[in-house]
Amino acid sequence: MRVSVILPFFDEAALLPRLPGLFERIHAALAGHDVDLIAVDDGSTDGTGAGLRALKQPHLEVVAHEKNRGVGAAMETGLGAAAGDVAIVYDPDEAYPVSDLARLVAAVTDDGADVATLSPYHPDGRVEGVGWFRLFLSRTASWLYRRRVGPPRLFTYTCAVRAYRLPLAQGLLPLPSDFTAAAYLVARALRSGLRVVEIPAVLRVRASGTSKMRIARTIRSHLRLLRDLSVTPPGDNGKS
Repeated sequence: MRVSVILPFFDEAALLPRLPGLFERIHAALAGHDVDLIAVDDGSTDGTGAGLRALKQPHLEVVAHEKNRGVGAAMETGLGAAAGDVAIVYDPDEAYPVSDLARLVAAVTDDGADVATLSPYHPDGRVEGVGWFRLFLSRTASWLYRRRVGPPRLFTYTCAVRAYRLPLAQGLLPLPSDFTAAAYLVARALRSGLRVVEIPAVLRVRASGTSKMRIARTIRSHLRLLRDLSVTPPGDNGKS
């Protein structure tokens, strides 16, 4: 099975020393599969792109945006560049353990899911060390999507760490360019009749660096997406 692992980066120079070890752990977690790593540098200005290219890691492709376009745009670029059977989007800050990647791939390859998402808000999942305000916003967003998107209902809509059957995911593009992309993708998948499964997971505070999410802007974007759901792609006048 060929698996493409998409890793979005924006001004993550602090993570560079950890990346060789991270890449080794990814390959170990996905042993038995042919693994490609796709690092998307989303217009970093702190040397992240140059640092990624200097790694000379086997099976690593570095794709760069000339300017910062947003994490959703990085996800879209990575999914568009991926090849093979399964694509995983994984945040290199390791807020979720690398070992979870094997569970995601198994849900798609062995259990027949079209999309498998990590789910810290699942009754068997949990959150450790994340600030209460950000946790409140994320839980509230998932609660709102659960009611807006309709059945089948998920516990978590905002987690971006997922495995996709690649051709099906590419059929859901384009994406919003911002942090709503994860919710948009899973809403589109559900509305398209795809089978989405949740894998209970533990969300922890990121290993290093700082989040680039702007709270007020992200809240406004989620509210717009909730308002506009059918769900139609950006710029698409047709119905989903």
